This record gives sequence, C-alpha cells and structure tokens, in this order.
Amino acid sequence: MSLRSPHASVEGAVLARFRQIESGDGALRSLVLVGEAGALRHARALDDEAADGTEPRPLAGLTFVVKDNIDVAGQVTSCASHGHLGVPAAYDAPVVTRLRAAGAVLLGRANMDELAMGASTATSVHGATRNPHDHRRSPGGSSGGCAAAVAAGLADLAVGTDTGGSVREPAAQCGVLGLAPSPGLVPVGGVVPFDPTCDRVGPIAADAGVLAAALATMTGRTPRPVRGTGPGPGSGPGLGLGGSAELAGLRVGLVTELSDATNQPGVLARLHESADRLRALGAVVRPATVPDAPRALAAYLDLTSVAAARELAPWLAGGRCGPEVVRRLRLGRSLAEHRPGVLAEAAEVRQRLRAQVAAALTDHDVLLSPTLPTTAPLFAPAGPPNASVADPMLAPYTDCWTVVANLAGVPALSVPAGTSPADGMPVGVMLTGSVGSDDRLVALGALLARPCPLPDQPVPD
Repeated sequence: MSLRSPHASVEGAVLARFRQIESGDGALRSLVLVGEAGALRHARALDDEAADGTEPRPLAGLTFVVKDNIDVAGQVTSCASHGHLGVPAAYDAPVVTRLRAAGAVLLGRANMDELAMGASTATSVHGATRNPHDHRRSPGGSSGGCAAAVAAGLADLAVGTDTGGSVREPAAQCGVLGLAPSPGLVPVGGVVPFDPTCDRVGPIAADAGVLAAALATMTGRTPRPVRGTGPGPGSGPGLGLGGSAELAGLRVGLVTELSDATNQPGVLARLHESADRLRALGAVVRPATVPDAPRALAAYLDLTSVAAARELAPWLAGGRCGPEVVRRLRLGRSLAEHRPGVLAEAAEVRQRLRAQVAAALTDHDVLLSPTLPTTAPLFAPAGPPNASVADPMLAPYTDCWTVVANLAGVPALSVPAGTSPADGMPVGVMLTGSVGSDDRLVALGALLARPCPLPDQPVPD
C-alpha cells in the first residue's frame, strides 16, 4: 500500500512541494540545491506505472531531501564547504537508491554545518538555516536544514547523519521526530565520514508512520502498509507495541544524570509530562543511572576530533575550509600527536558508558531523558550564532545528552513533546534502547509524540 491515495497524481504532489519551497524557503534557507527537473521525471514515471495498472510502490508520492554530505549521482557532495573538489558523485548512496526504488521522490539537498562540525547549521558556506518556529533561532545541527525543511512542510522526510546527535538535536529544536539507528542498521556508504565509530544515517519526519516506513526502506526491508499517525496520540505503526494499547509492564528508566536542574524548567516540565503519559498507558517509570553521562561530551569531542582529522584531512589540503573545521581538525591532530593520555582517558569514559548504558537497559526496556537541556538558542544579533550557547565546543548545551547513545553504540529517537511554556519553542524527549530495538522506539515514539505546530507567522529575523 502506498502512502498516497491511489487516485492522487505523484507529479501534482511533487509540483505542490516545489511551489511550497519556492514561496517558503527563501528566508529559511533549509535547502542548498533543488532538483525540480529530475524529481518531476521520476514523478511522471511513477504516475505512468499507476496508469498501466502496476501496484503503486510503497513510498510512491513521498517526498524527501538529503543532507549535503550524502551522495546523489550527478550532484556535488559539498558538505556545505568550499573544501570539496567539485567532482559530482558517480552513484547514489545506498539509502538514496533504496528510497527511490520504493517510489520516494528526491527534491533536493539540505543545508548543514560545514563537514557536519557544528550544532547550529550556521557554519555552512551557503549561510545559516533559520528555525521555522522563530527565524531568530538556530534549527540545530548539523542536520539543521533537514529538520527545518520537514518542520516547515517542504518535504515529508529528510535523511540526515548523526555522529553525536546531528539528527536528534535539530529534530528536537524544530519539533519533529529524528532517529539515530542502531550502528550498522542503515548503510553509511556514499556518505562523507566524520567518525566511522559513531556515524549513523537516520530519518527525520514529522509523522511517525512516515518515519517507520522510511526506516524499513533504508534498512532494506519492504515497508508495511502504513497510514500516517501524525505527531500525536494514535495508533503506533504496527511495530510491536500493540498500537495505542496500554503499555502494561513496560519498564522505562528516567535517566537521573540527564534529567537534573541543568535542564531548563520548560524542558523538565515536558519531560515529566511524557513520563506521566507513559505511566497512564501502563508503563513502570523509575529512575535509571548512567554515572558517566556528564563526562560524555568531553570524551566525544576528543575522540571524534582525532577521527575527523584522519578522515577529513583531504578537505583541508586546498586551504578553503572554514575556521570551525580548521580548528577542530587541528585539535584532533594535536591530541593524536601530543596528548595520548587525554585520548586514553576519553576511551575509558567511552568503555564505561557502554557498560553503564548496557546495565541500564538490562534493568529497563527503554531509557527516557530530554534530548537537549534547552530549547533552540538565539542567534547573535549580528547574524552568526551566539557561540557561547550554540557551539558545543564552547558550551555543553547542545549535544551534551545526545552523544551518550553514539558513544554507547545504541539507537536513540528524539520525540516532540510539545512546546516550552517559557518561550513557546519545541521540546524534545529522547528514547534510548538496546541495539536492534529501533522499530520499538519508533512505535513508542508514535504514542508519545505531541504536536509542535508552527506559528501562523514565524518570528522574523
């Protein structure tokens, strides 16, 4: 069964999306390349199949965008940087191939922090992406263009990458769903690496049914018949939780170290509402502990800076990368050459985190925490982000909670939990599970998600 009506025209749906992009993305700057001609050719081919009586492909009519570090044949994978060589990709990344084969139509490429180094989507050579809820604020990063496009209704789905939270953080800040899948579940071929030990390719969607169908396709499975569930209460997408039936006995661990007063009061209010909602459905919610979680960000930055210096050295060769990339790669080289003790300590933190998260997931079926301790930060008045808030290298207010799942090697899903009473901006809560529990997380997210509607007129710059 397709995600669209069998009587609907794919071409018409795709044209409508391009008109939305034309009218709505100028101020937002979520997309860096729009491929209208190719998308319409694909849409017409899908309509021709339907006219011939062929069973519609499972994702026919679904529109998607990809982050600018993912290969699409004939397009330059620029990673929002001047450091690329200008050579178009020869092939689609496997995730793109799978989505297109299932009938999803690619609309374009989404903005990102340069080489995925950032948490604001403001280090892009294309300029900063704005949060569709409030253009004065960051959409998060580094997959901020992906989340902004989905939240603004410019695409049904976005495919991003998550090395330390780069899918989940912007999903939380823009009020949509974002999944960092289990390591190895979704192929990372055709994606510019950052740190292969942490890199994931994951979907972002406003609708849990779309997220579930995309995940199935990206992992090489055939999507089940899916109707969109929306970001609110309703039937889960048939993935092992019995729809909206009571979750009798589900053991939920509320992570103590990630749920303290470090978080904004509005974030904690929505977190505890989510916990209460799970209790009302029959789950048992009790404290869980990951003692080294507060040390995760420092360890992550040390380890991934060294990995990035190794993986991305060719991008520096031409001397055209931006200052944040240069700074991080120099840091990585310095750590590798001169501070082996620091790296050894970071590696020990990672090993302890793996053991602690595994222990917590032995005692609980799923872990619950805020995705981020804050809502989306304001950009600095001059235009670039306020580095003391938006840059995770300078202040632990962006990826500080999300990096735990990457270091521990487990899947995690950011779920919109409504808006903060303090500033009206979206709040995300994070569900973390054992390796292979991705479908279960998505099904639970479908039950837990709450809408974060866009204002009639987003606050302008």
